[in-house]
Amino acid sequence: MQNLMQRQKVSEFVRAALECSVYIAPRDPGLAYDELLEIGKRLGYQEGEIGDALPGATAPAYFGNRRLQPARNPLWLEFHIGMDPEYRNVAAFDFVGSELGALVRSLGVRKARIERSALIARALAKGLPERDVEAAITIMILGEHLAEEAGVVWFAPGRETWPLASSQAREGRDSIHSEIRATAYAIVKDVIERRGDGRPTSVEPLDAFVDVLERLGYEPFRLWWKQLLSELRRSDTVLSPVTVSVLAAALVEGALTFVVEHARRLGLGVFGSKDCTYRRT
Repeated sequence: MQNLMQRQKVSEFVRAALECSVYIAPRDPGLAYDELLEIGKRLGYQEGEIGDALPGATAPAYFGNRRLQPARNPLWLEFHIGMDPEYRNVAAFDFVGSELGALVRSLGVRKARIERSALIARALAKGLPERDVEAAITIMILGEHLAEEAGVVWFAPGRETWPLASSQAREGRDSIHSEIRATAYAIVKDVIERRGDGRPTSVEPLDAFVDVLERLGYEPFRLWWKQLLSELRRSDTVLSPVTVSVLAAALVEGALTFVVEHARRLGLGVFGSKDCTYRRT
């Protein structure tokens, strides 16, 4: 029973993290597997249980898709029920629906199409936050409310009569609270921002060192380092103290080997000693 509850909790985390990525990076939603592991580790989840939770918590994988995508959430486009915390901007959803609805009335369903960039430009002119509108469009596409091709969006068949978000959202409506979503949002935001701000992909030094290996000229050793680190974390210090010691020593020796040449170039400490017999092969 406890194992089942834990698996459900991990599945909820995976769904919440992937959904948060849509609000944070709506033009490039989803998370790489390593990013999901990084977020999970910060919340206390392990690699094995995260991997086991992926089926059912993620959308089917398609060729060329670099990231895990969120599974369809039937509540995303239902505003009768609120989400707590609520990251959906009702005004942004209303704007997208109203603009496309106006095109349907003037051009007809078949011709009611618009460039996504043009839709965003109109939203900005009305003072709406760009990211909120982008998130609304992406969510409507993921929810099969809109279709998109080559940067052009239109209503999916039959969706042009769907009521606006504001007509569904009423005061006093019930909300579904998700503590995991609330906790995951800030971590997902940090991980996504690390894609382009120059910081290591991980806050943990041993994990972050993987990204340094390529700059040091040891890119082929990335997999070796990650596997060794994974084995160390799976080992029990009480039941297998010798194994833990050997793995930890191998990581230390590897790290010293990888940095010694770089440290010598910088003239750092004992790495410049003539007694150091290290030679790169």
